[in-house]
Amino acid sequence: MVVESLYGLLRGLIYGTVGFFTVMLLSIVYRYFTNEKLSSFIGILFGLGFLGFSGGLLAILDQPTLGGAMEIVAVSIFIVWGVNTGDKIAEKIPKKSPGSILDSFRGGKPEYSTVKLPSSLLIYDIVGKPRVPDSLKAELSEREFNLPADLPLEDIANRVKRRLITDWGIGNVEFELDQEAKVIHFAISAKERGLSPVIPEGSVAIPIECRVIPSNLAAGDFVKIFLENNEVIERIEVKGVNEEQRVITIVADLWLLETIRGKKSSLVVALPYFEPTQSIISVEQKTGEIEDFKFQKIINSLKKVGDTDELAKNIVTKVQAKLCKMDPPISTRLIKAAVVEEVKKENPEAAKKLKKTETVGAKIFLKSLGLGVKI
Repeated sequence: MVVESLYGLLRGLIYGTVGFFTVMLLSIVYRYFTNEKLSSFIGILFGLGFLGFSGGLLAILDQPTLGGAMEIVAVSIFIVWGVNTGDKIAEKIPKKSPGSILDSFRGGKPEYSTVKLPSSLLIYDIVGKPRVPDSLKAELSEREFNLPADLPLEDIANRVKRRLITDWGIGNVEFELDQEAKVIHFAISAKERGLSPVIPEGSVAIPIECRVIPSNLAAGDFVKIFLENNEVIERIEVKGVNEEQRVITIVADLWLLETIRGKKSSLVVALPYFEPTQSIISVEQKTGEIEDFKFQKIINSLKKVGDTDELAKNIVTKVQAKLCKMDPPISTRLIKAAVVEEVKKENPEAAKKLKKTETVGAKIFLKSLGLGVKI
């Protein structure tokens, strides 16, 4: 019996090795053209069919023995191994059919379209949602996705969203494409993870019991809180709401904890949300490089040419209003033009200097902005 078992195992190794390479090749071809894994059950049937074609399976079925059973088990193990190995190899092969090479010579329509994510500087955060780390934005920067060219834009966007959520663990994705499948808006947020990750160092989450709260109040709203001891908590963000118990949760500094400990709120007023003005924008230099540009540079430069702090901030506010309506990255030429135009309106004396672009004063002014010396 031992000899018979060893003989069956040896035959299983021989037939299994042949079946391994045969099924592995089949698995590669199947995965390449269908983008799906070949079923192990189908692979086993194919491998045993190969064994039966050689006459071994019929002989085993006619006279069942322990050696025959060992042979079938060994062949099955090799077949499953071949299916998995072929699937892994096929995943690493570029998904292009042989016909795509001929299509490139014929000028035919490509079978795949490429969606390229923007630079990390143009990956935005979703308002009111937890932020993702900068390292994740750097990892996603300019990453490319290859998708079938015949898909509608909506399906392409949905597939990219699904990949981002499943492969990178992103919580929410805002993703928009133009008619040429180029990304025009991309914003992401992390998954909700409770309070601790959003509490800055030196702050605590404080629950406040309220007599009455506004209807539909939700996390992310800004409120003004009037306490029973006549203390007032000015504009602060709500992190959680329990409508049944009329309790809201805020995140505040430690010193505020002593002020409101054991105090109830007599009134909670919801405040409008003001989107903060961008202090930094993405700028495209003449070299094509994308950099951060701080508006504080303009304020400092305007002060140097004689503008007051209030006037400089007023000019910058108007420049911001213009530039924030444009799609980033913004060219340095547009920033120069916006600054010069507003300076002409607010400070005619400085405008006279700027009209002569070759004067030393104008060169120094523009160079101080980090935007070059030619308008």
